[in-house]
Amino acid sequence: MSLAKLVQMLWSPTSQLVWIVFGQTIVVVFAWAFIGEIMLVDVLTLPDHIVHLILDYVDLNYFVGYYFIALHICHQKGVSAPPLRADYTAQASYCDSAEHVDLCHAPATKISRATGPHIGGLCGDHTSALEVCTILNELSGDVFDVGLYSWSTLLLPTPVRWPVGMVGTELDLGSAAFVSQLNTDLFKQNPNSVQAPAFEVTNVLTLLSGIAAVDFEGGVKTSSMFSFNGVSYNQSTGGIVPVVEDYSGSSNSPGAAVGLAFFGGKVPVNTSFEWGRLASDTSTHQGIAQNYTVTQQGVTANVTCQPIDRSQNSFSTINFTTPGPLYAFVTWNATANCAGNSNSQIYFTAANVTTGLMDPASEGFLPVVVCPNPESITTFNPNKFYIFMAGLYKYSFLPTTVCEVVPYLTTVNVTYNGGIISVDPIATPGLTSNLNLPLSQYIATVITYQSGSNQAMTKNPVGDFLTAYGNNDTSVIYSELEDYWRGIVEFASTKLRSGYTASGVPSNMARSTSGTMYVMTYGWKSKAYTYIFLLVAITLVWGITVLAAVHGFTQEKIHASDPSFDFSDPIDLIMAAYGERSELELLQGDKDKMDDISVCFEDVPEEEGSIISKRLVVVPEALPMTALLSEDREV
Repeated sequence: MSLAKLVQMLWSPTSQLVWIVFGQTIVVVFAWAFIGEIMLVDVLTLPDHIVHLILDYVDLNYFVGYYFIALHICHQKGVSAPPLRADYTAQASYCDSAEHVDLCHAPATKISRATGPHIGGLCGDHTSALEVCTILNELSGDVFDVGLYSWSTLLLPTPVRWPVGMVGTELDLGSAAFVSQLNTDLFKQNPNSVQAPAFEVTNVLTLLSGIAAVDFEGGVKTSSMFSFNGVSYNQSTGGIVPVVEDYSGSSNSPGAAVGLAFFGGKVPVNTSFEWGRLASDTSTHQGIAQNYTVTQQGVTANVTCQPIDRSQNSFSTINFTTPGPLYAFVTWNATANCAGNSNSQIYFTAANVTTGLMDPASEGFLPVVVCPNPESITTFNPNKFYIFMAGLYKYSFLPTTVCEVVPYLTTVNVTYNGGIISVDPIATPGLTSNLNLPLSQYIATVITYQSGSNQAMTKNPVGDFLTAYGNNDTSVIYSELEDYWRGIVEFASTKLRSGYTASGVPSNMARSTSGTMYVMTYGWKSKAYTYIFLLVAITLVWGITVLAAVHGFTQEKIHASDPSFDFSDPIDLIMAAYGERSELELLQGDKDKMDDISVCFEDVPEEEGSIISKRLVVVPEALPMTALLSEDREV
């Protein structure tokens, strides 16, 4: 067999239709496999280099739009199909045969003078096979639109939020091993010079952590940020330590300054991600951005501030004045009594050398005492302690106040997003527990130390804050104090957890964490109902194409068509209608008459040298019309 005959055989109309059906089947199988993969993995993501191309260099809509239009045209393209009417092709073989039957085997076809010669339309009560093909051709545009929209929805990648599971461990502040270690460290004698920076950090950041935690300042909602060890927290730390490497803060080694001596440095993270099938290629699927939601252990407190109930408690101050050359120096002994337990704290202030008093317009004294004494193992209650305070001179707007502090361990949802950590407690029974004695003692000791360092010779920053934002309204002041003390409780816990995590967490001090990393990228997300509709639409188009092709093969065997004349090609029809003597016949006579004439196709002899093999001729009126009724049509 020669190459020319082989090419002619492989590219014959029948072979082309076979290739079309085969190609459509491949495409439909691809659609099913693609949607199956999406539903299996829930989210199918593009590699990072393609995502960056989409973001930086390519208009996504045009790029993917051209892609799915081309794919759909390949899905529909066939023999003798006009541009962008690829769905018309599957009918071509059948319609070619149908036209051959109607226009060649029928004696004649009636054509209206008013409309001019053309093929198509319905006439009377008779519908021929050619008219069925005409209806299918009209519907082909709608089928193409359905297929085009289906492929566009299927292939167009959109921004997706890809969830990746994450698991790890963190320090458990409630574990027996940690409680024992902390208890030993708290009661070590003679703190060394390594611990000195830790006190300086506590002195500065404890105050800032309390101020940042205040939710309303002067009755106005605030949104403050607090930073510690290179980590930014939304208002308060929540008593947690970051478990995400990108949010872990400082990368400097803390050296020997770990545990209670910690003041800053690298805090190791023990977290891994569940990449699934992409475990071996995680570097290429980092996406545009990531955020995280992790369930962790936090520490917080319920704080309630109210005026002192003197039937239960008492608070008093005694001062001793020592005159100086310019100022008088006053030593204060503030004593609190809480349900039979007492504690006191010493303060030093300056006063007028003559009167021994502070200027109430610009100077103030705000003593604070924690009760019971946190250093007393026998009287201190780890589940609840009290903070006594009263304003004098400039801060006299604050009456003697008692804040009840109930610290506890809790489970929190931690969100890592945009470089900021937000902590949200989970208000679920069973997820909270009371603090152990050493941890509660440590927190109360931090509050005691901070209260003493806050009071300067003539001012107190907490008193100045309440002066500026308290609005002389005790309910507002109490609300601000509750947030302030809660923020300190949470920061003290975070600092403590950071110090003991920096030295490494033994397995007997660890607890598990779990969460999800959300990768923002481009790809496809499972939408069950949408994809079912797409599969139905794409498969329906494929099924109609296959059925039309099968029927076309059948008709080709029954009515073999002339391969040199395509009845589905408008150009061939126009040339036949206006060729030779048919044009003259149609133009003769009275143009005002609206009567119909009968026409039919006839073969053009090869010896005439015509460029077409068929021509349209007028049937003489002498022929009986009754013989034509079975196959005639009016257009």
